[in-house]
Amino acid sequence: MRIGKRSFASRKRKIAGLCAFVLAGLLAVGAYAFTASNTQAEESGAGANTAVVSGYKTTNLHFTLTGGTATTAEFKAEATAGEADAKEAEINVMKTGGTPVWTHCVLTTPGSPALFTCTFAAPLTKTEIEEDVVQETIVTS
Repeated sequence: MRIGKRSFASRKRKIAGLCAFVLAGLLAVGAYAFTASNTQAEESGAGANTAVVSGYKTTNLHFTLTGGTATTAEFKAEATAGEADAKEAEINVMKTGGTPVWTHCVLTTPGSPALFTCTFAAPLTKTEIEEDVVQETIVTS
């Protein structure tokens, strides 16, 4: 008689363990489905997509060289579909793997495309501009 009671208790624990395992699996699948459905619209301009994230296309980056150094740069920023005209921008020119130094740019011609002029605190040499350099821009509305 004792053997039967033990096997009933053993089956009860096995069923409870199986139910817990199935419940955990269902919760995991539900959590995955929830997070997979949290995508961001490509047109939002926010920084959560793998496409260009600023919402603006920058072109015509020109450094003004005087005596072998550049103290200013200009570029145009055109809003992509659904974005407001660009109003603010920053530029970073640094050696690959170096420390970023962001320079604020002034909106000189509003509209689309907007023209920005950036003035560097420390002049950049032609070598710094052309060789082994990363050039990044951030544009916002």
